Amino acid sequence: MKKALTITTHEEQAKNDRAFWRSRSPEERLDAVEILRLESGKFLYEYPSRLRRIVTIIGFKDLIKNKKSTQRPKDKVDVEELTQ
Repeated sequence: MKKALTITTHEEQAKNDRAFWRSRSPEERLDAVEILRLESGKFLYEYPSRLRRIVTIIGFKDLIKNKKSTQRPKDKVDVEELTQ
């Protein structure tokens, strides 16, 4: 599978999303809405009502170490910006 990165604006993405959904049949659109409805029901009724309140804070050196270890393009850019 070939991976591609597309840089777009929110406006362009919204236009592409509308074009995608307009190309789908009414049945496919309803199926997608049903999936979203089921997922939102899980969020409301199956997941814990309270969010985790413990937040782990790491130091600057550990942040840089973690970002370097992921090898994600965004993290590489973050490391360059943070270490300048």
